[in-house]
Amino acid sequence: TTFEQLKEDAEAYGASNTSKERLVGNIYSGIRTLLKKDDNEDNKICAAYCVDVALRLVEDHRYTDRLEGLRDELKADGVEVDWEQLKGHAVIKEVPWNRGGGGRMEPRTEKMPPGPAKKLATNQSSIVGLVVVTLGGGKQAGAANEIIATALKQENVKGVVFKIDQKVGDMMGNSLKSIRDFLRVTYEPQDMVPDGYEVNIVFQDRDQRVDGPSAGTAMALMLDALFTGDNLDEKFACTGGITPNGKTTKIGGVAAKIRGATRRKCKIVGVPEGNAGGVNDILVLDGIQQLLDIQVFTMKDIEQARALSRATKSTEVQSTLDDFNAVAEVIADQGEKMLKNDRVQEKLEAVIKKMPNHISAKLLLEFARGNAPEHLSVGGSFHEIDSRSSGVFSRVQMMMFRNKFHEGKAASEDAKSALEELKEIDGKVHEKFEKYLKGAVELCEALEDGIGDGEKEFLKHLKKKWEAVQGERKRLSEDPAIREELMG
Repeated sequence: TTFEQLKEDAEAYGASNTSKERLVGNIYSGIRTLLKKDDNEDNKICAAYCVDVALRLVEDHRYTDRLEGLRDELKADGVEVDWEQLKGHAVIKEVPWNRGGGGRMEPRTEKMPPGPAKKLATNQSSIVGLVVVTLGGGKQAGAANEIIATALKQENVKGVVFKIDQKVGDMMGNSLKSIRDFLRVTYEPQDMVPDGYEVNIVFQDRDQRVDGPSAGTAMALMLDALFTGDNLDEKFACTGGITPNGKTTKIGGVAAKIRGATRRKCKIVGVPEGNAGGVNDILVLDGIQQLLDIQVFTMKDIEQARALSRATKSTEVQSTLDDFNAVAEVIADQGEKMLKNDRVQEKLEAVIKKMPNHISAKLLLEFARGNAPEHLSVGGSFHEIDSRSSGVFSRVQMMMFRNKFHEGKAASEDAKSALEELKEIDGKVHEKFEKYLKGAVELCEALEDGIGDGEKEFLKHLKKKWEAVQGERKRLSEDPAIREELMG
């Protein structure tokens, strides 16, 4: 994706008659800004690579002598360029306007001291974890990704070594550490920990960059099954962080993740208790059908997650699933009007009585009685506006950086597409986000309209709209009540 983007940017420079000479000038200006804080080692490293790029672009540039002088100064400070060493050490940001995110991307390993058990109960386990993946242009989509753990005896291994055998970020690494601690606390007192095992953990899509806490609960259930020997339900999927004492923690993008589970034909989904509001967003955005296609439960801890995830379920859980399926079949056969039927509502009440964490049943009953939520949650409002506007936000940022309108037709088409998506949620966002949505819409409209009275005036107008929408986003981000709700 990055390679394709670079090619497009290179073509854009050529099409706009921006010469390499001018580009080198821009890079030189950026390097000088980087080096204003001469005590910042990271800036010096970044500057050294930028100097190298600029010198390679044009051999005899008017800034060549100055660039070579900067290169020599940086070398004297011990900062040298090594492109081979740089490979694989990118710091990644989810979206260009968001200062959060980023971190190391590398395999992760956690160790458990050896115990007296002769072996693990089973050598392989797998589960479906729900994640949000970032697409081109910054848009996000939910995906259901199988995670597989394979435990093998190894002569040179002491205790049990858990290894994520692909590059993942710090948050995923922290999740593995929490899971290791939970497993120790749970199984060391029962003398169920063996010696000499290496447990390799891989994701179905090994080439996908993976980070975040969202797979924590799924990985905990999968690794827990190696000790208990339980078979896990292949139609079950879950999302959520995990703590060392087995509590599930709130994550983001729940509505998108449930859509990902639906596309994979999963039948049961577990989400953290703190994300119940995010399930409401499914109803607001998509209506009742997804709640009929898939049974969504909240989970407060690993015990509730275990009950849902096992292939062989308890009588209470299985009967609850069967009763809800009976309701779904009636509605599929006779239509949505059947939700007004007293017997159908009684059946939903019975489901909730047996398992109060059956969030699909709760929402359907509220919908049947006219009490269903009509607006997105705080987190859902933020996610939907950001995701639907992300391509335009990135493009406008680039225009502000270059101080130039470029790729007019493509920019207008992006804005038109984003505008259609934003209007789909008009009247559905949380009341605190109405101004932010309006600002995003106005920014898209300005970009779609194009230059009009001239490039200079257009950029001035666009900058005004951009500053307004980003100012509103900052205000929302810093609102204590909103932050509290987002953090759960």
